[in-house]
Order: sequence, then C-alpha cells, then structure tokens
Amino acid sequence: MKKNNGKRWIAVAIALLLFVASTLVSNKSEKIENKQADKLKNEYLNQFNPFSATANKNVLEEGDKKNKIAVLSYEGAIGDGDVYDSFMEQLDDIYEDDSVKGVIMQVNSPGGAVYNSEQIANKIKEIQSEKKIPVFTVMKTMAASGGYYISAPTDKIYASNETLTGSIGVIMSSRSFQGLFEKYGIKEQNITTGKMKDAGSIGKDMTDEQKKYFQELINSSFDRFIKVVSQGRSMKEDEVKKLADGRVYDGAQAKNNGLVDKIGNLDNAIEDMKKDYKLDNPEVFEYEGYDYPFTKFFSKAQNIVDKNSSSDLAILKELMEKDSPLPMYYYGK
Repeated sequence: MKKNNGKRWIAVAIALLLFVASTLVSNKSEKIENKQADKLKNEYLNQFNPFSATANKNVLEEGDKKNKIAVLSYEGAIGDGDVYDSFMEQLDDIYEDDSVKGVIMQVNSPGGAVYNSEQIANKIKEIQSEKKIPVFTVMKTMAASGGYYISAPTDKIYASNETLTGSIGVIMSSRSFQGLFEKYGIKEQNITTGKMKDAGSIGKDMTDEQKKYFQELINSSFDRFIKVVSQGRSMKEDEVKKLADGRVYDGAQAKNNGLVDKIGNLDNAIEDMKKDYKLDNPEVFEYEGYDYPFTKFFSKAQNIVDKNSSSDLAILKELMEKDSPLPMYYYGK
C-alpha cells in the first residue's frame, strides 16, 4: 500500500512540474510578437507532422542554408482541395522563411476556378513585393488558362517547345434540361425575389437577358485576366487581347508572341536565377507534397449513358448533381 501511495505522490509531483513548466512557457510566449509566435508554432507543428505540406523538403543541391532557392509545384486543376491547400501552405512557408532568396514554381495545370487562381497570383505578388525576391515559372506539359494566370506575374517564364499554354479567357458552363423535364412532365417552380435569382437554373432555357447577365460576369473576370497578363508581361492590354481568344499555344509559339521568356527546364531556371540575382552557392530544395496523380485532373468523364437500361433518368440524376455555373479560367472544359 505504501508503494502505491509513493507512486501517486510521484505522479502528482510530475503533474505539478508540467503545470509550472507550461505556465512559464505560456507567459514567455505572450511576450513574443504575435507573428513570431505563429512562426514558431508552425515550425513546431511541421516538425512533428509528417503529413504537413511543408514538412518534407528534398535538397536538390547542397549549399548555403542562409541562401536558398525554393522549388514548388502545382499539379492539376486549380480549385478547392488538398492540392490547392498544400500549395498555398508552401507559399506561406516561403513567405515566412527569410533564408529563401528565390522561388521557382513548376506548373502543370489546365487552369480552374477564378477565385483560387487569383489567390495564388496575389500570394506570388506579395512574395515578390514584400520579400523582394524573384519568382520564376517552369511550365511542364500544360500551363493553360488559370495555369497561365498564376504564371503571368512571375519574373521569368520557361516552357518546353511542346508545352501547351495560353488559353487566356473565361468559360462558364451551364445546362438546360427543359426538354427532358417536359418529356417526363416535370416542372421547375422557383419562387424568387428577383428575375435573375434563378438565372442559369437547369429546368429551363436561358432568356436572352439572362445570357447577357452571365456574359457581363465573365467579361468582368476576363478584364482582370487581361490586366494580370498585361502587367506581368509588360505588354499593352490591346496586345494581350489579340492573343486572348481562348486558343492554346505551344511553347515555341508562346515565346514568339511574348507569353514565355525562354525555352528551357528547371535546371536552366535554377542556373539563370543564380546568375541573374547573384546567388552564390545557394541550397536548392523542393517541397515534397502528397502524391496526386496527374491523371486525376485530366481523366475524361466516363460515359454516363448506360445503353443496356432506360437511361434518361440516370442522365438527369447525374447532370443535376453537378455544380452550379461558375466563371472558370479553364482549358478543355
């Protein structure tokens, strides 16, 4: 019995020591600036969280750890999800790391949501303007539409001759099942507070007024796209508009029309960044993110028509579950 009591007192003593230690740490951390405290917290969490998008960094070239070039990659469609979240986390990590003196972004994307594309581009501009460090882009198989949008603000763009890029423009997809509804005696009955509240509703065809309304929305997004390219590439807006009919260009064409600076790859970009910005013996590292299969974002939708059954209702169910119409910086929608 005495032995058990002794163990209890030891446990109580340990608990008290932990409480005192946590109190001291808490008081000390309150004296640290909020930004510095957040930085320390993130570093601590990343150190013990192997699943963090910034935890695993692969050194490509050994060198000065106070003089680093960071390499990160965006693979796939741009939109909400793990790929986007991880990429933004990596950009935040770069912003907080004063040892990073240059950034090379590899892009392999057909584009995607206008909001997410803008957020990435804005973060890149923030790194350039506030951290005063260069950001280069290396395009891989495809950097089209939103993929080009996030590349345009960077200081230098590389592509292969066979890269597909450009596709400067906006698309909004919508569907009308009015004919199918009529076939099955289905009527859509929306009660709204305004005539545009149910614009784009799947149960009826758009009116000319509704089409004009949506056209104005995507024109607004398009104007912002043109400005991003114009500012990033130091081109007049009229020059950009001549290239912005939605078509893609291969890398050689993009270089000739000013959308790309150089035909090259990651190695070329690293060497040029060292030379152009006088980075002597920098450590070059890349973020090792999750393994997101590229095919996940480029696989074509399977045929939803089952030829061996009555498929009209199956088609209706499948298509009705799709997202509402949204403006997209996307190629091949």
